Amino acid sequence: MARWKYVVITATVLLYVMLSTFDMYLKCNMSSLISSVCSAYDAGQVTGPLCPDLCEQNIIHPGKCFSTVTEKMVYDGEWGGIQVFLKMNMDWFNHFGEKQEVTDNDILSSFQYYVSSRVESLFGDCSECDKLTSRLMQLGDSNSDGVITATEVRTFVSLLNLIEPMMLITLNDSKHTVDFYGYCGGLYIVEKVPFIASQVFGEKWQLKDLSLFPDALEPLEETARNIAVKIANAAFSIPYISTILSDTVAFIKYLIFTTFFQSHAPSESEKFRFLYSVLDATLDLSSNPYNGMLHSCDMHLGNYGFTNNSVVKVIDFDQTYPVAFLSALLQQIHCSSDDDCWKGTKEDCQSSCDTATGACTSAIQRQDLINICVAHIPTVLQHPGQNSTCLKKAVGRLVGFCRTLPVIESIQQLREAIHAVKGRLKYIESSCSQIC
Repeated sequence: MARWKYVVITATVLLYVMLSTFDMYLKCNMSSLISSVCSAYDAGQVTGPLCPDLCEQNIIHPGKCFSTVTEKMVYDGEWGGIQVFLKMNMDWFNHFGEKQEVTDNDILSSFQYYVSSRVESLFGDCSECDKLTSRLMQLGDSNSDGVITATEVRTFVSLLNLIEPMMLITLNDSKHTVDFYGYCGGLYIVEKVPFIASQVFGEKWQLKDLSLFPDALEPLEETARNIAVKIANAAFSIPYISTILSDTVAFIKYLIFTTFFQSHAPSESEKFRFLYSVLDATLDLSSNPYNGMLHSCDMHLGNYGFTNNSVVKVIDFDQTYPVAFLSALLQQIHCSSDDDCWKGTKEDCQSSCDTATGACTSAIQRQDLINICVAHIPTVLQHPGQNSTCLKKAVGRLVGFCRTLPVIESIQQLREAIHAVKGRLKYIESSCSQIC
């Protein structure tokens, strides 16, 4: 091989290592962020009920990095012997910077307005919204001394401007959300559940979702992915071969998954208990007292955790909105086609384009319950073993039923639809072993 080729290869490898290291640093630099927050706390610029534990007592310790994007840091960790998740959204700094430009007198006099406006923008003029506003204002007094300072207002209001902490605090009484333990500056700490659904049940394998390179080399990865997709499509287009390949891929994935990523394969009863609890969580969270039916724009299994008692908890609210608020967001999008009208993940949260006005409509094409039926139930119940063909047919009939459900516009309609889906799931669970 020519010497210049060795030079090119070496340079490429070194560049890859550097980019990977830099990419990882951007996603996983919680220690430096904690240092910045504590420096600001020591200077009296930020506050929060967890600041003494984080910056003075040093009993909050980050562990493993779970960040997937540079915009948000996610770590597991320990807080005084309790296993937790530490989270920090980089957008908090933008909101906080804006509040820094407001004088202390103005920020204090506007505290109630900031909070009530945030509540109204999310939930409208609901009967319980005043109570929610009062509760949030009490939480803004981070040291519970009965006196609200400008620093407390800036810190807390900037946190409420982020959808996840706002929704977690609002819905903290639900057994289907992770507990919100507190915050220091823009860093907040939540309950860590024992199991993540995507790690236990596995997601459907999609080549397009695999990430082999750092973000900086995304064009190279896209080219490699496209070539692989063409090869796979060609193989799967051959009669009989497609069936064999599908079963083979499912079996290999199942074998690798159960061998390397978890201690045991979940039983059929565990799978069904998880799905029942997902449906319960969907109803419970939309039955909040603030007249706020919810919709998730990011429905993948990685956003669900569950306890040792199989109680499902939503662990990521970054793309979960009250329906009325989401409808308003969609209507603000200018469009030329339906492809422009979406938030979060396109498949989970898309409306249509009104070409006459050039704006997206508010009607979401596929609601959460349909997404659970179409995506989660087949994924959780997939198993390349005994009775898999029979189970696949039964699940296919359930998916077909879900597609016939009418558009859900009220809690009562949602309750009835979930009851119907759970009934069919229970029939599959009780009868599949007999009819197969």
